[in-house]
Amino acid sequence: MDLILPLLALALLVWMSWRLVQAKRYNRFIDWLMTDIKPQLLSHVQQELVEQRCQQYPNNDCHIEASCHYYGQYPVRVLEAALQRDIITSDWIQQRQNKRHLQHLLFIQAAYRITPAPVAKDQSPQEQHQQD
Repeated sequence: MDLILPLLALALLVWMSWRLVQAKRYNRFIDWLMTDIKPQLLSHVQQELVEQRCQQYPNNDCHIEASCHYYGQYPVRVLEAALQRDIITSDWIQQRQNKRHLQHLLFIQAAYRITPAPVAKDQSPQEQHQQD
């Protein structure tokens, strides 16, 4: 009986330490997205907008600045846009640790995604929004 409480306390400390390690890895993943991938993405977006200029879509400096602000505002948008533009490859996603961080980021920042989360077939978008 005297050993149960210290063993439970030790198990709790080990579990909390492991959760701290996982949180630090996830934060490094977010930092990597925002420091390494974001500049590549923004230059790619600027280049796209300049190349697509026409009379109907002038894509002037204000448009480019607004697009860069939109895509760079949240890590989930940086991730989705980088995946769409093949800055991040599918091989990178298949790595276990990256896949886990990616799934967590998509879940946590679902409200800020470029593409909205799918709506259930039996619900209207208004009903889905009310549940959130």
